[in-house]
Amino acid sequence: MIWISGSLLAQGDSTGPTGFFVPRHFARYFISDIGSPVTKVQLGIGTNGADYNNDPGRTAKNIVLEEITLGADIPLYSGNFRLAGELLRFSVAGSISSVIWFDFLNTQSSPILDVDYRVGCPEIYIVKDFNSKPIRNVLLRVAFLQHESTHIGDELTLYRKEAGFPITRMNVSYESGEMSLTLNDPASGKDNNHAFTLGGRLLYKNEPSDGYYTMQTWEGDVSGFVSSKRRLEGYVRYQYDGPAGPLRIGRFYPVVSAELRQRVKYGYSYYETDAASETGFRVITAPEKYAPCLNIYAGWHDPGKPGQRGHLGGYFRYYTGINPYGQFRNIPHYSFFGVALVYEQ
Repeated sequence: MIWISGSLLAQGDSTGPTGFFVPRHFARYFISDIGSPVTKVQLGIGTNGADYNNDPGRTAKNIVLEEITLGADIPLYSGNFRLAGELLRFSVAGSISSVIWFDFLNTQSSPILDVDYRVGCPEIYIVKDFNSKPIRNVLLRVAFLQHESTHIGDELTLYRKEAGFPITRMNVSYESGEMSLTLNDPASGKDNNHAFTLGGRLLYKNEPSDGYYTMQTWEGDVSGFVSSKRRLEGYVRYQYDGPAGPLRIGRFYPVVSAELRQRVKYGYSYYETDAASETGFRVITAPEKYAPCLNIYAGWHDPGKPGQRGHLGGYFRYYTGINPYGQFRNIPHYSFFGVALVYEQ
């Protein structure tokens, strides 16, 4: 028998406040979750590439790049229920975010390289508390519908067209679902915590030819277009929060977070600079494949005062794998190292 508790107005109990539009106090996003709607400002050194470098005089292998994520978690309902006599907390929410990747030190025009838009709803969170070590709780997350669409900047579109690239742009737009299981939810607490997540994402297809992207004749040479075949992506995450650790500095405690994700590298051609070529570039044909991508953050988190919403953290970030941005996910090698300012709701 299932018994559900909650009210139209927020109320307090041992499980936390419940009701419509009440933010949940559990299921904190991992800092290293590359798809989370967490606001981040990141600046660092990233891999240069002919696909997005519209400055012909800049030949360095690595350049200064910036990434800004603007995101929000949208609470719809928080409550609790009993299942077979066990009390569980749950939350229903949506999410919205955009990731802006730009080359602000480019002497040509400081172009926006890519913008990724993401929306998810409904997302269901269910947690069972054990309040014991080594497993404090188990969290199930199910995102039934996620949409992502991406766009390269106008200046980059003109650059690619004028340079004569066979592909000017790809229309990356798709829907997917996601499920994950977490041991020891990394929500802020007084004790040190080791959190682990195992999860996966499934690309939805209405037709066999559907995939992550499409292409129109005005966007390039469609004769070489190959639709995506792979539908599954898997990942594992680990996060250490050390509020009781020796590296705590005042309110700031250390956090180390890592994600290893098996992503789909898109299967259309990319380009490399080639001064000996008449076009100034060469076409690299690389088939679609799975590629491991590693995302690591290490720094300090400020939990704020008790009951405060919104927390800041400062981190070093390292990423290596496929290029993670929009239509550039066809590029197999991209690395980034820099600093990140993270704001969590």
